[in-house]
Amino acid sequence: MLPVICQQLSQRGPGWLKRPLAHMPVWLHAPLLEPLLRRVLAEPLHQGELGFLEGRRLQILVPDIEYRLTLTLAGNTLRVLPDASADVVIRAAFNDLIRLSNQDCDPDTLFFQRRLLITGDTELGLECKNLLDRLEPGLQPVWFRRLLALMARVLQQAEQRPVRQSTELEG
Repeated sequence: MLPVICQQLSQRGPGWLKRPLAHMPVWLHAPLLEPLLRRVLAEPLHQGELGFLEGRRLQILVPDIEYRLTLTLAGNTLRVLPDASADVVIRAAFNDLIRLSNQDCDPDTLFFQRRLLITGDTELGLECKNLLDRLEPGLQPVWFRRLLALMARVLQQAEQRPVRQSTELEG
């Protein structure tokens, strides 16, 4: 029963996010996302590993929930921008982003399966993808790690095939 429930959540859950996200203006979600991103990416920011993003625009496009997040680095601070043109667009489905964020899936695997697409300045996109590989999960806020882990478990359960129970006695 649990795999069936998880399957429904993994298939329909992203669609449930469409409407609220479509009506949420940047000025409302930017103050929530910017501190979270600064915390999740604190170490790479401190090490200067995001310098490649200085004055450039990265857009993360999640087509199944019709969401766009455009980011830039300004003075060693990540900023969420209104939906503007971007130098590079990284496109992936919501569930694949959960798998990536929880490190259940390798970005290269998704890239070669064409489930993680990079358009525009591919060199900039590859730097972003490589940064994903280097992120340390332990540096993320605990509540964020737990939420990702919960969503990743739902996806794992959804992928499991129900085991048929035999009614015959083994002899």
